[in-house]
Amino acid sequence: MNWTLGNSRFRLEIAPVGAELRHWWDARCQRDWIWQPRDDIWMHSATQLFPVVGRLLHGGLRDNGAFYPLPDHGFLRHRPFTCLAQRRDRLHLMCEADDVTTAVWPFRWRLHIIWTLNDSGLAIRWRVENTDQQPFGFSLGWHPGFALPVASEPGWTVAFDENVRGPFAAVNRTLHIPDAAPSVRRFVLESERFSAGAHYFECCAGQTVRIVSPRGVTALTLQTDRQRWLALWGVPGADLLCIEPLAGTTDAPDFNGELRDKRGIVFLAPGQRYQHTVDVTLTADGA
Repeated sequence: MNWTLGNSRFRLEIAPVGAELRHWWDARCQRDWIWQPRDDIWMHSATQLFPVVGRLLHGGLRDNGAFYPLPDHGFLRHRPFTCLAQRRDRLHLMCEADDVTTAVWPFRWRLHIIWTLNDSGLAIRWRVENTDQQPFGFSLGWHPGFALPVASEPGWTVAFDENVRGPFAAVNRTLHIPDAAPSVRRFVLESERFSAGAHYFECCAGQTVRIVSPRGVTALTLQTDRQRWLALWGVPGADLLCIEPLAGTTDAPDFNGELRDKRGIVFLAPGQRYQHTVDVTLTADGA
């Protein structure tokens, strides 16, 4: 059974498996902002990525002579969460290491996600705690899909408040970053833009990202925190736009498989914590 949050405008449903945001109903606009899974397009709605982000070319990662057979995007999206506290507009969830996770990643950890609704949107806070006696390295990300008419209404754009490096196009779910990188503040969502895969942007920490309709109205605003990367992804012909604030990226095509060489890995000492946030604001008229 999903957990539900609500206020005078919004109603959220969050699944206990993977803490996946399944619905974000907006009574003012009479619409669900979250993509609904489809077999022929994308079978998720808003997945949690941990302890890795993206594709793993070697089927896992190596560290200090050990090999960790991790799945792409990690295992968190398949793990059960526990509710620590809930009120009408706030939900505190927690997941921690168990026998299943230590079989592929032998560390003890605890991850909290706190969801807070407000009158114009949603604030989400993630906190990772090292509850082990040894350090570990990880990456953290969120992969939400928004139900926006980006295919049926040409002319949507993504605008950053400051210049970012990119776009960098993924090829076969790998990502090469050239030394001489472009810099942009605006990205046009053309019809075949995602035919080869996602596009990544760097230097995205503390950025305000606006999704602007063909009418020039900002439909959605996403505020990042410490996340260095942002990925955009969709499926040609589908009214789906994934806006992904990420600490790291999918593997480079020449990646050697070593944990310490993977982009965006954060190292936590025993007892140490890592935290970042995302704020999403929705327009009042649905654009």
